[in-house]
Amino acid sequence: MRPTDPCHAFVSGEMITVKPHQEGRLSPLTFAVKELYDVKGFVTGAGNPYWKSTHPVAQTTAPAVEMLLNEGATLIGKTISDEMAFSLDGENFHYGTPLNSRCPGRIPGGSSSGSAAAVAGGLVDFALGTDTAGSMRIPASYCGIYGIRTTYGTIPLQGVHPLAQSFDAAGWFARTPEMLSRVGEALLGKKAPALSTSRLLIARDLFDTSDPDIAALYDAFLQKLSGRPFEIAEIELGKPDFTTWIETLRNIQWWELNQAHGAWIFQHLDTFGAEIRGRLEKIASVTRSEMEEKRAVRKQLISQIESIVAPGTLIIFPTAPGIAPPKGRSIDEARASRLNTMQRTCIAAVAGLPQVSMPLLEKDGCPLGISLLGARGEDGQLLAAAQVFGT
Repeated sequence: MRPTDPCHAFVSGEMITVKPHQEGRLSPLTFAVKELYDVKGFVTGAGNPYWKSTHPVAQTTAPAVEMLLNEGATLIGKTISDEMAFSLDGENFHYGTPLNSRCPGRIPGGSSSGSAAAVAGGLVDFALGTDTAGSMRIPASYCGIYGIRTTYGTIPLQGVHPLAQSFDAAGWFARTPEMLSRVGEALLGKKAPALSTSRLLIARDLFDTSDPDIAALYDAFLQKLSGRPFEIAEIELGKPDFTTWIETLRNIQWWELNQAHGAWIFQHLDTFGAEIRGRLEKIASVTRSEMEEKRAVRKQLISQIESIVAPGTLIIFPTAPGIAPPKGRSIDEARASRLNTMQRTCIAAVAGLPQVSMPLLEKDGCPLGISLLGARGEDGQLLAAAQVFGT
């Protein structure tokens, strides 16, 4: 049975409990899934009750969820997502804002906000989410938990509501690196490896901040890295700038979202909250030629980053620009901070690389996540590294 919901993490009015199919490596753990994952017999609502009311119940359960049930875990509910998963804030116009239990006056981050809140609040042992442009990593940082975005295509996304299919990746949250790795063994289908990464690159430009208190925290953290078992060097990850990365992500994402759901969205724009609606109104503005141009640029960017983050190398940088912003920001304030946030999330998104966020720092009692970015397919090394950094 689902626990009570003091964190306002679960979709209201929908009680879902699915017992495990058999005993396994995740027995007797409990988990929740973002309201993008199909569960047989229920409608996948994508964060919008009007979408939910106009779509049929799922006839099958998403393979990623089945994998967890086959490993002995019990599903106890679907969690709140931002509408159409199209936000990094976690404030749902219809269902409300899940609680950031570490910083109750601040947002939890989106779009996997409910899953992050359920884990951070101790309602479940772990939770599934998705990450297109940062939707695992930012909630993990804001809520003070571990969260991983996996290599694109590693975890099957059949039966998962798409945002932008060439960026969407599965991920999960946990309160400890050991639990993160345990779930990873089930979803990746192999035992977590020992850490073999030998080189750590500090993305110096992403540690730059105008906040002197955060700068002092970063300096102290970086000084301690010398005691870690890595060869350490510094890089400027954003050269020549992050604008090309962000524009490439945005244009292709908008095109793919419009192709997947545009017909329904533009018939029901008035059902969306103001912030999401304002962004959805723009998705049809991307032309095919602009999208194809950005896809060509994307190939160049992938080649560029893969020349830096090869197997055996990890890049380290802050997951988000700072602690979670306060609730109730204006639309303009939220938009102004988005580009700064996406500097930290765009590279893994565009290149389809794995990234893990770890709750290693805090300011004024609120978490500051630190991320590791790995080479394609090096998800296991990220899980192993998280255990090293988490001790």
